[in-house]
Amino acid sequence: MYLNLKNVLGATLLVSIALLSWLWNRRTVEDEPRVAASISGPLGYYLNDARIMGTGEDGQPLYRIQAGSAVEHPDEGRLVLNNVTVEFQPEHDVPWVLKAIRGEIHTNESYLDLTGNVELATSPEGGLAPTIIRTTQLRLELLNFVASTNASISIFIGTQRLNAVGMRADLKTDNLALESNVHGQFLP
Repeated sequence: MYLNLKNVLGATLLVSIALLSWLWNRRTVEDEPRVAASISGPLGYYLNDARIMGTGEDGQPLYRIQAGSAVEHPDEGRLVLNNVTVEFQPEHDVPWVLKAIRGEIHTNESYLDLTGNVELATSPEGGLAPTIIRTTQLRLELLNFVASTNASISIFIGTQRLNAVGMRADLKTDNLALESNVHGQFLP
């Protein structure tokens, strides 16, 4: 076997192509995103069309929460709900229904924080117009049937309207306390 310029150039070219191919493949593998590294914290659950039944200390149903979706954040100790509706069981004589765009339940607390187009409404009874309370945020103490907010509220009773800032409502006894800046006029 003898060496000539043609054989040396051919061998050098083949080795160069092999080396470049190896380097190119090595760089492509290293550049791929690492999916497992981007997941942080413990994983929770995700539900569509969620229904949560809340019970009292005696185990009897108190309320039902329906949500378009529910996402658990176990590292933060909270459950985030979207498109929320809260109804109380009929045997507790709480004729109020709550609706909101978003809600949060903290796992070690017994309240639900609602935000975004919050509406608290009664069912019309005996020809009476429903009472509707609208606000941007509301805290609902689920076991005590108490709703409260420091935000601005509007209360509608038929065609009548009352505005205020802050309120506390006992939904079981229909007792409503307005905190400040109460404005409204009720015409006969």
